[in-house]
Amino acid sequence: MAAQTTKIKSSYREPIILIAFVILGAIIGLVLREKAVFLYPIGQIWLNMLFVLLVPLIFFSISSSIANIGDTSRVGKMLGLTIGIFIATAGLAGIYMFIVTGIFGVDTSVQMGNAETAIETAAASVGDQIVSTFTVGDFSEVISRNHILALIVFTIFFGITVSTLGEKGRAVAGWLNDMSLVFYKMVALLMKLAPIGLMAYFANLTGIYGPDLLKSYGRGLLIYYPAAILYFFVFLGLYAFIAAGTWGVKNFFKNILTPALTALGTRSSAASLPLQMDACDKLGVPRDVSSVVVPVGATCHMDGACIATIYEIVLCCTLFGHPLNSIGDYFFALVIAVCGSVAVSSVPGGGAAMETMIISSFGFPSIALPVLMMMTQLFDAGCTLINSCGDTVASMLVTRALYGKDWYKKGLNHENDKAESHS
Repeated sequence: MAAQTTKIKSSYREPIILIAFVILGAIIGLVLREKAVFLYPIGQIWLNMLFVLLVPLIFFSISSSIANIGDTSRVGKMLGLTIGIFIATAGLAGIYMFIVTGIFGVDTSVQMGNAETAIETAAASVGDQIVSTFTVGDFSEVISRNHILALIVFTIFFGITVSTLGEKGRAVAGWLNDMSLVFYKMVALLMKLAPIGLMAYFANLTGIYGPDLLKSYGRGLLIYYPAAILYFFVFLGLYAFIAAGTWGVKNFFKNILTPALTALGTRSSAASLPLQMDACDKLGVPRDVSSVVVPVGATCHMDGACIATIYEIVLCCTLFGHPLNSIGDYFFALVIAVCGSVAVSSVPGGGAAMETMIISSFGFPSIALPVLMMMTQLFDAGCTLINSCGDTVASMLVTRALYGKDWYKKGLNHENDKAESHS
């Protein structure tokens, strides 16, 4: 118990320090007002360093993961079902948050100016937006932070190509893995400077926009956490019902408490992964399913992040003078949120990558990044709760698709128990 308490305290140490420095920056901005501009270069230098790292980080982390995959033919069908379920639930999560923000709105007391690029982006047809977001016409444009999704498409294709080369591609795969470790470390070192960088940036922002900026964060908390709790009980309960009827709902919530509290306390899907696997065992999910779905879900099943991303998109569109109006606007935002929650979430430091993708896709100015990063920190515990527990219910849905509606009556994981008893 003491070790668990220490782990929880440790997991919250960094965000508490970060939030404390941001609050300090806000206080400095409120006191100094326009004079706080002298801190702007410090914050902007830190942001520029982060921007420079994002493109190689995304390229090497995703391509190395794909290039180092062995023969996945045995689990091909299962992975297809898994990714399909991940995309479907992320899409529903995004639509749900559109409804929430439509009912309760976001704070409109502060305007950061009109983003001309964002307006031009929205004026284009949905087809043009999708083409320009996912593809570019020149290699030099791929390695730009202004085309993050196009970079991801190219990176996935590159990783698959290396993987198909077999033995001939092993040297390249090993190099990609080594380079990914280098950039993971660079990001980790840079994030140690995040409190100072964000303090300086927020001092300048608050000096310019005053207390109205802080009101936007307060409203975000009041909207996101009730929405996240409702999603946890209603939507995850619905998925459990689809997987196994009333038995599924009852037993899902019976067995999910410990993993849920661990995810909420540690803010880490990885920390609760063993507990999610144990919950799947208790629910009767075969281990050949849970051993694939839960680990994959820990890196690319982020319904909580999708909910947060939709709120952040709506907020930024409001802050920069271009609210979402048409069905095309909403569809494009949903595509960005779902793609980000499935693809970018697997990148270490993926929060910053996700926020950069939002900025590049909608043409927001770079000033939006620190605003979104702070919002991500505030939403993180709720995101982790939904992200993590969603993997367990996704395992139930995959089992339902593979073994039929009465899967939970078949004792599918008894063979695993027998194997353990003989070992």
